[in-house]
Amino acid sequence: MLETPLTILRPWQPVDAVHVLALINQNRERLKSTFPRTLAAVFDEASAETFIAGKIKAWEAREGFQLGVWRREAPELLGTVSLLNLDWTVPRAELAYMLGASAEGQGLMSQALPQVLHWAFAELKLARIYARINPNNTRSQDLVQRLGFQLEGRLRHDFRDGNGELTDTLLYALLPADLQPGWEFL
Repeated sequence: MLETPLTILRPWQPVDAVHVLALINQNRERLKSTFPRTLAAVFDEASAETFIAGKIKAWEAREGFQLGVWRREAPELLGTVSLLNLDWTVPRAELAYMLGASAEGQGLMSQALPQVLHWAFAELKLARIYARINPNNTRSQDLVQRLGFQLEGRLRHDFRDGNGELTDTLLYALLPADLQPGWEFL
């Protein structure tokens, strides 16, 4: 479990399925372009339970790590932070994150991501963390840049969105050597 002044980040528990379903349903239209596979996987209570069980199994097998981002003062699921597409031969992982519309603009990811990155570098011993970001998502670009991620390039037609359209992504990456003193306290 990771903590910030405003949130608690923790791995999924089976009882979280109802919260995941609610978060997805409340944000289904706005997540369509960026999280189409999650939306396709979570559409009712049974599918949410299957989704959570899969994430728990992936965590235990060290194939992927997804944390729920919860409001500290109330049991409200605000979003997720994931380390996925792990390659232990490097070792590296892709960072993916999302917040529900009601939680955006409050600095929650600015607090949460440094905690996850610290854990990933210190505990998982990753040598590289990368993020693929839609070129239209300037808020996400600004966030990773503040954390020290470096823009490595534009990947053309790299992602198929929920409408079936191919879109570009910007590739950002962070190495432990990129970290500035005090970065974990943003």
